[in-house]
Amino acid sequence: MTEQQLADEVVTGARERATLAHLDAGLSDAKARKIARELKAGALSSGIKAEDLAEKLPSYIVGLVAEMDVDLPTPDTKSAFWSWALENHPQLGEGEKIRSMHVAAAYADVENAISQDSVRYLEGTTGGQQLGELHLWDKTLHGVLDMDAASGEAMAGRAWDALSQKYAAKTENEALFFMAELNPGTVAYQTESRQLRQDGKLDIINFMYPAPMHKYADVAPETQELLASQAVRAQIHTFPYKETDATPLIKAGHLDLEQLKALPTPEAQRAAVLEVCARVATMDGPARAADVEKLVEEIKVLRPDHEVTLPSIEDQQWAAKLRGQEQGSPAAPPPVAVSTHGQYLPGVSVNAKTGPALLESLSFPTTEATAVNAHNFLPGVTAQAKQVITPDKTTAPVTPTQAPPAPERPRDTGMGV
Repeated sequence: MTEQQLADEVVTGARERATLAHLDAGLSDAKARKIARELKAGALSSGIKAEDLAEKLPSYIVGLVAEMDVDLPTPDTKSAFWSWALENHPQLGEGEKIRSMHVAAAYADVENAISQDSVRYLEGTTGGQQLGELHLWDKTLHGVLDMDAASGEAMAGRAWDALSQKYAAKTENEALFFMAELNPGTVAYQTESRQLRQDGKLDIINFMYPAPMHKYADVAPETQELLASQAVRAQIHTFPYKETDATPLIKAGHLDLEQLKALPTPEAQRAAVLEVCARVATMDGPARAADVEKLVEEIKVLRPDHEVTLPSIEDQQWAAKLRGQEQGSPAAPPPVAVSTHGQYLPGVSVNAKTGPALLESLSFPTTEATAVNAHNFLPGVTAQAKQVITPDKTTAPVTPTQAPPAPERPRDTGMGV
């Protein structure tokens, strides 16, 4: 089977899944009441008092997520991750988009028909199906639970984020990212890619859609190659954000393309890209200390007079607290949802050191840092993923100029997935 034949089959299957999801009538009032009764009964039996039910039900549900099975069916199973939509594909009509959730599921269908358990996707795991059957995004359920829209969506987002984090932590083989780039408003950016990186699995992330090369048209060819590499795509984002609303991770991972284009040489542009990667690696924690050291060393060679800026101690503590919550308490809340609209504000200074005192300034144990193998960001060294989604060679892909306005929602299993 050729790559193009596989791509056609995947897109056809994804379109069929999208159609089924669109035709689904949603959750009936009777089923919503049944789910609500079962959730409340379970929460009460766990020791939650009736008067605390409204406040503590979301934490109870996240506790249920901790027991859900998202284990790999085999050691060689690949894991699919998705974000937003497929567009500008030769098989799609003008203006047609298919949610990447359906593309990832259809890809798993095709691959598993050839070799059982070769690819999995979150909503298709046992745990994903169990959580989907709770229909936590459904407005009818929110009404039965006496929740307003914001509270209901926060509850659903918290539960799915917890399961996504667990799914990423269980990933061992190839991580197939069905997206063109990371967007800071997505679970793929805030939870999944971060979990993989801090677990030392940066090198298994492979993007299944082509990089948005039209965004990089005005930078040096060498910089374009670097930006299209898997390792860089798995760390940076190029979407504007509102400074007052952004988390430290969003700030650390932002690459300002206008500032990049203004740099005079390919060496300076490369240094700017690697500096963003160094900031992200710093936020990822002690497991990536060797990466930070290696990146800073290369930046200093490329731009000897440039002062490398890394996240402040306060930002590093924010990231460390987040990692501690995930490891120590499955009921810990995820980062606050952020708005990524607005313009990037350059020139923000932070407190960080570079050079020989790098590891000390990061508060990373030296023994742990030296035990970690550094990743290689040189283009041409990191293998590119096999792109099963073939780009349209006649029409440049269209990428939003700013982050999408709302968080993505995993689709409940009752919606045709």
